[in-house]
Amino acid sequence: MSATETVPVQQNIHSGEPASGTKKAGGDGKSALGDYIKWDAEGVETIQPGEKEKIKAVSDQFNRFQMMNFNEHMHCLRGTHLKTQGCVLGKFIVHDNLPKHLAQGMFAKPGTYDMIMRYSSLTPKLLPDNLSAPRGIGMKIFGIEGDKIWGDDKKTQDWTLNNYPVLELRDPNTTYDIADSLERNWNDLPTFAKEQSERVDADVATLGSQLPRQQMVAMPQFSQSAYRHGDYVAKYGVFPLGEEQKKIEKDDIPEDAPINVISQFTRDFHMKHKVTYSFCAQMLQNLDEQPVDDIGVEWDAKKYPFEQIATMEFEPQDSWLPEFRVWWDDKITVNSWHGLKVHQPLGSTNRMRRVVYAESRKLRLRVNGYKSHIEPASLSEVPAPIPAPQIDLTYQPAIKTVDVSA
Repeated sequence: MSATETVPVQQNIHSGEPASGTKKAGGDGKSALGDYIKWDAEGVETIQPGEKEKIKAVSDQFNRFQMMNFNEHMHCLRGTHLKTQGCVLGKFIVHDNLPKHLAQGMFAKPGTYDMIMRYSSLTPKLLPDNLSAPRGIGMKIFGIEGDKIWGDDKKTQDWTLNNYPVLELRDPNTTYDIADSLERNWNDLPTFAKEQSERVDADVATLGSQLPRQQMVAMPQFSQSAYRHGDYVAKYGVFPLGEEQKKIEKDDIPEDAPINVISQFTRDFHMKHKVTYSFCAQMLQNLDEQPVDDIGVEWDAKKYPFEQIATMEFEPQDSWLPEFRVWWDDKITVNSWHGLKVHQPLGSTNRMRRVVYAESRKLRLRVNGYKSHIEPASLSEVPAPIPAPQIDLTYQPAIKTVDVSA
C-alpha cells in the first residue's frame, strides 16, 4: 500500500528557485526499476575526515542547550524532542505475505507486538504549540527477537520519526553551524531565523518553521535518515489511517491558539477515537538520487514509493497520564541505535545521533538526580494505570505582549 498521497509538497520558500536541499535528486516521479541496493554496498556510507571530532563538538553544544533550559526551567530536559505532547500504549502489527525486499529484519515474518509511543515537539528550546515547528514520534516495540546492536537482553526495537521528510541537520558540519547560530541567539530567535534564511541551503534550514500547524494525530512522520532493512536499506514513514484523523489533516491550528493546544487536543482525540497509522518502508535503489549521508535531499516518493509493511493501532485512552509522561520524560530513552543489528542506523546524521543522544541522556539523568535510565521489557513495566485517572487540564492562553509604553 502506498502512502505517497500524504507526503507534503516541498518548495523553496524564499525565491521560488530550485531548492538546494529538498529538490528531488533526478527522480522526476518516474517508476524505479526495483533494483534494491545492499546495505553494505560501496558508497552507501562515506565517513568524512574530521567527522568524529565534529560530532564531539555537536554533542557539547546540545549539552549546553540542556543546561540553558535547566537554568530557565530548573529541570534537565532532552537535547531534542524535549516537549512531550502525549504518551500512548498500542499494537504494532507486521503484515503477512510481504514481498522479499520488504520482508526483512523484524518484518521477515508477520506478528503483533505491544508498543509504547510518545508524541513530542523537536526544537531544542521550548516553544508554544501555536507556532509552526518540527514535531515527531518515538516508539518502543516489545518482544522483538534477534541480535541487538548494543548486545543487551531486552527484546525492544526503537524508532524515531519527524513530520517532514528531510532534516536541516543534514550532516555533522551543518548541524554544528546551525547549533552555533542557535546558541549565539538563544534569547533572540528572530535573529536566529534571519541567519537561517540567509544560508545557501535556506530552503532546508528554514523548513521546520514553515511546516503546517497540524494536530499530531493527523501528521505524516518520516525517519528522514536511512536504516539497514535486513539485506537492504530503507527510510521509514508513518501515515495516519483512521478516518477521523484524515478528516482533520488540513485543519490549521490558529495563531492565537492556547500554548498547550497540541497536548490537550491529542489527549481529547485519543480518548474519543481509535487511532491508527501505517508504517511504511521506502527502499534505496539509486545512490545518485537517494543519498544516505546527506539527509537534506528528499528521496522522490513517486519514483521510490513508501510501501506499507505494518499497522499501528491505539485503542481509546488517556494520552496525558502524569505517571506515564513523567516516567518517559525522566527515566527512559528512545534511540534508534537501540535495536536490531539488521536495522542499524546509517549515514552521518545517525552516526552523530549515536553520540549526541547518549551524552544527552547521561546529562539529563545526572542533573535530575537519577543513577541510571530504565529500559522496560514489556507493557507490565509501563506506569500507565488502567482505568486511567481523569485529571482536568485547562487550555493555557497564548502569551500576549504587554504594552509598557503608556
